[in-house]
Amino acid sequence: MKYFLNEKACVCFLLFVMIAAAHNAFAQDDRSALTVRIDQIITTDFPNMTIYAIVENDRGEVVLGLAPALFSFRINSFAETGRSTITQFALRNAPIDYTIIFSNSGIMAGEPLAFQKNAIIQFVEFMRENDRLSLYTIGEEATVIFEELRRDEIDPAVINAVDITAAQPRLNDSVINVLRRVQRRRIERRVVIVISDGRDIDSRFNTDQLNAVLSEVGIPIYSLGFNVLGLETLANLHDMAERTGGAYIFVPQLSALPGELRNLNARIAQPYVINLRARSLRADDLPHVLEVAVEGWDFAGRGHGTFIATRVPIPQWVRLAGSIAAVVLLLAVIAIILVRRIMKRKRMGITRRRCSDCRVLMKDSWDSCPFCRYVPNMKKRKKAKVLAKHG
Repeated sequence: MKYFLNEKACVCFLLFVMIAAAHNAFAQDDRSALTVRIDQIITTDFPNMTIYAIVENDRGEVVLGLAPALFSFRINSFAETGRSTITQFALRNAPIDYTIIFSNSGIMAGEPLAFQKNAIIQFVEFMRENDRLSLYTIGEEATVIFEELRRDEIDPAVINAVDITAAQPRLNDSVINVLRRVQRRRIERRVVIVISDGRDIDSRFNTDQLNAVLSEVGIPIYSLGFNVLGLETLANLHDMAERTGGAYIFVPQLSALPGELRNLNARIAQPYVINLRARSLRADDLPHVLEVAVEGWDFAGRGHGTFIATRVPIPQWVRLAGSIAAVVLLLAVIAIILVRRIMKRKRMGITRRRCSDCRVLMKDSWDSCPFCRYVPNMKKRKKAKVLAKHG
């Protein structure tokens, strides 16, 4: 009887375990999927890294308020356990450097250009006080409308004054030109937004050269594409955005362009700022893959980005301080040698008393100069020098 009860208990226990495992597996599969978009990795102070990551749900809405403990990191597929802090960018009151490039080629005459300008004017209204905006048009090289202006400094009339140009839309050349300008700016959070139909005509830089610059600069590109002549050229905008960690947004109707640009503003301004100190990797100036995962009871998601483990050069102030320290150390050594010689002479009874004839230092206990007595030529040379000196 006891054996039968024990066997029955074991069977019930196994069934319970199987049901629990099945429920857990079902719960795992039923978790909502999140997308982690790493759009900027800053490694100028490696192994300290600053990562901007936007977490979105399946509806494209930004997910806020996630606890730091829910985040985990891997570098080159190896778990990274270095010290990290995670904050929301919106709570830091830090500025964003926005750059917008839009198309005003001949084919954009009429509604396409009008809706683009209207979208940019509305975008300015949603900028925060400390943000900066630079505006360019796509041409043979990017044409500057204005650069690095605050919201209150931007005159909508300047935007409305942009007219159609006869220049060919060299998209690759314009994007590279703008990226080089943005690269020199000091604001940490920098974003480039491209509004275009994706056409590129006769650019000097080909796609491979453009991709090399995109990887080198490390600034995210968010692109809004709309159809004017055909959809095939929109792949250019999609590739640029995906390669830089940004996002591509297709705008099916021009009337939706202002709303899409406003929504993009809200997404860009709400990333998680992750400060991570890498322990599993040394600086080698080579590309590596960072993976950021976020996981809770009812949600999970991950994303990845590429970064360069930058070898940080010795700062100039450190080199200058080292040079000064070396000079100070040398002077200290010389001073110590001189002091030791003076102390040694004092122990020997030699002070500042000198022979009146040869001017050699003498001991206080000497009645006469032994140098003048035993080295008479020294006396003559010294006296000749004194006479020559005084005429």
